[in-house]
Amino acid sequence: MNNEFVSYEIALKLKELGFDEPCFTYYYELTSNLRTHLGVDINNAWTYSKNKKLGFTLAPLYQQVFRWFREQFNLQSSIEATNDQHSNELGYNHFIWNNVTGEGHHTMPIDRPFGDWCFKTYEEAQKNCILNLISIIKIQVK
Repeated sequence: MNNEFVSYEIALKLKELGFDEPCFTYYYELTSNLRTHLGVDINNAWTYSKNKKLGFTLAPLYQQVFRWFREQFNLQSSIEATNDQHSNELGYNHFIWNNVTGEGHHTMPIDRPFGDWCFKTYEEAQKNCILNLISIIKIQVK
């Protein structure tokens, strides 16, 4: 189930951006390990918040992160499967746009022709999409 949560590296970057939504678990900062003894009661779900506390960093689910970028920054994203136009192998790309202005953010490497995929797995595309979302916000904040 660990792969449902963003990596410690991403969690730290989100913390720097101000992510502070309730999460099911967190990373211990001393070891960067995910707290894995999760007890969830549907009627009284335990969640953790206040990402400013010392000693831990909240570990959001991927879906929480994408929702947070939509709600806080109007950034919509999608991950799409595509066949490489040269090798015809299946791979993945991600796309980011502002859902208010329609402004698109170029996420394909300049050295790759249109129609080629950049990522072999969905998970790789998902991680890189979040890293690009973080970069976009860091540039806008400057």
